[in-house]
Formats: sequence, C-alpha cells, structure tokens
Amino acid sequence: MKKKETLGEILIQKNMVSARKINQALQIQAGGNKRLGQILIHMRAITEEQLFDALSDQYGIPIAVLNRKLRIPKEVKTILPRYLCKKYCVFPFEKANDHVLKIAMVNPLDQAARTDIEAFTGMLVRPYLTREKEILKMIDHFLGHSMRDYFYPFFYNRILRRAGITILVLSALVLFFIHREIQLEKYGTISESGNLKVFSNHEMLIGVEGEGAISLIGHGPYAKGFYSVVFETPEALLQFVEKNKNVLTQQQLEWIDWVISKKLPAMKK
Repeated sequence: MKKKETLGEILIQKNMVSARKINQALQIQAGGNKRLGQILIHMRAITEEQLFDALSDQYGIPIAVLNRKLRIPKEVKTILPRYLCKKYCVFPFEKANDHVLKIAMVNPLDQAARTDIEAFTGMLVRPYLTREKEILKMIDHFLGHSMRDYFYPFFYNRILRRAGITILVLSALVLFFIHREIQLEKYGTISESGNLKVFSNHEMLIGVEGEGAISLIGHGPYAKGFYSVVFETPEALLQFVEKNKNVLTQQQLEWIDWVISKKLPAMKK
C-alpha cells in the first residue's frame, strides 16, 4: 500500500518551498500545536493559495472558488441555517443530486461537522476546500437571519437536543394530565360490567342496563339525604330532572343533560 505523502513532501515536490524551510517549520511546530501550513504562511514561505493547492493534493479534496456572482439555487441557500454555517465555517453551494450536497469547508476533515450536516440535511456531504474569508463573505451575502437560527441550535446541539426532547415530552405529559383532570371534572367516569353501564360524577350515578331501566342515584345538596329513582326511558329521566332542578347544582344539571343527550341515544327528540 502506497504511503500517504505529508504536506511538507507535497510542497517540496511542487517546488513551493525548500526542504530547509520545512525543517524550520517542523521545529517550530514541535514546540506548540499550530498546523504546519499555518506556520509556513506566517514564515512567508508559502501563500494561502499554495497551501490550499497542496492540501487539495494531499487529501484528494477539490478546491471551490466562491464569489458573490455565483448563482446559488434557492433550495441550496435555505438548506442550512446561518448559525450552522457559522459554527463549522461551511457554505453549501450546489446539489449534485437529491442525495449529495456540495459544501465549501475550511476544514474538510472535520468529521463532526460533516456528521452534523448530514444528519441535519439527510444528504451526503461532498466537501470542497475553501478559504475562511471566502466562506464568511458568502454567508453574509447569501444567508440572512431567520427564526431557525434562534430555535434550531437548541434542537440540533447534541446535548441541548436531548434536553429539548425531554422538555417536550414532559410538557406533553403535563398537558395530558391537565386535560384528563378537566375531562374528569366535567364528564366524570364511565364504567361497564356486562350489560350494565354506570356514569358517575358530582355525587351522582346514572346506571343503564342495556336498553332497559335507567337508574338515578345521588345526593342533591339542596335536598335531604340520598335518593334512588328508576326510569323506563330517557324522557322520563329528563322530566324528573326538570321538576327537581331546584335541588340540584348547575354542574349536576349540566352533567345529567350531557349523559341524556350524548350517552343515551335511544332518547326521542
């Protein structure tokens, strides 16, 4: 297997810099964490364009030259939010097809950036090497601020995304229980056993045996004690309630009316 050439070897082969300069840069690099290419630029041994040309050869990644005159399709300009482009210093400039997105990157070897972008777009990233200042100019010119830049960081940052999902789930659960309590307060409970169905709410029970007898058992706060009355039809129950509504609360009246109108379909109107 052919050994991959180093950046220094490629620069020397291209007659861009001497071996002596490479050795000097390597000695400087040994005392810190700067990249060889940036050290050579600071030494004025090579230009930024020469560095990009060598990096392109080293990693087999093409160079993308960007400028404001490029016609960027609208669907490409809106495929990534501004915050994500700024975060990784990238700029999408073309779709090769429905599954491949061409991205200009300062660091095409940034696997975390490529993984996040692919997860965000659902497309494969084809990286292109581009200078930082070119990318920043393209972002400022083509990508305006939008609501996505304020909300998406919370959902696509690995840690905050999990927190956001947890908050959404908890919020949904709270809303579910609140809704259930409201429903219980308004409609009470319904239980069934064989042919018997029982509606219960506000200290009252309405029992229905199939399509037969209807029982009203309960306690009216304005009447003495509990009572139990049996009716043959929903109409008879309704008439009884109308005659005795002065001993029932408004909540009880509304609940009984709901049971009669919604849960006793045999009633004739």
